[in-house]
Amino acid sequence: TQMHSVRLIDVHLWVATIGLVLYIESMCIAGVMQGLMWRVVATPGLLTYTFVESLKATYPYYFIRFVGGLLFLLGTLLMCYNIFKTIKKEQPLVASIPQPA
Repeated sequence: TQMHSVRLIDVHLWVATIGLVLYIESMCIAGVMQGLMWRVVATPGLLTYTFVESLKATYPYYFIRFVGGLLFLLGTLLMCYNIFKTIKKEQPLVASIPQPA
């Protein structure tokens, strides 16, 4: 009727949430930055930044995305461990004592 560890539930929630926020925000910032870099045009109508330069500029955000993904995976593994321990929890054996005849 109760999970193995309520504290693990809290830890799972916060680790997964922080990982998800890091993942989403880093990709939003990287996408906006790439889009703005692609819009910068030099005087004769040529792009100021090449595709490779805009990709190199987003490397730090890809690392933050990787860390966020690892945190989310860690939170998921904590949840799986908690569920596994809850399923494997030994229930007290209720055995009736036979009455003498």
